[in-house]
Amino acid sequence: MKRLILGSLSFVFLSQVITSVAQAQIQATQSTTDYTSNLVQQLTPFELVNMAYQGHFQEQGIPGYMLFVSAHHTGRLRAETLVEAAIRAKKLSPQLLTDQGYLNAVEAQIRRVIVR
Repeated sequence: MKRLILGSLSFVFLSQVITSVAQAQIQATQSTTDYTSNLVQQLTPFELVNMAYQGHFQEQGIPGYMLFVSAHHTGRLRAETLVEAAIRAKKLSPQLLTDQGYLNAVEAQIRRVIVR
């Protein structure tokens, strides 16, 4: 009988501990999700340039398709211009405007799209 009571109490105690840990993990995940949902989505340079080429940033002044190519050839479209447009569209974090590695990758991707 003592074993049954002791076993039952142990089970109840462990259940409470496991439930508390699970709830803490869920709350941590929810607070992280709430925090990151307020953050801006981060696009790879490939995604950014392809979206721009397809006309997703026309409202921000970035032309699509052949006008995209023409704008780059005439110097009206640079990596910085595209990143600024994506920031205004809330698709990129403003910190990427000072990330030279990201800007170089965007410029390289623009050149790949233009050569197609």
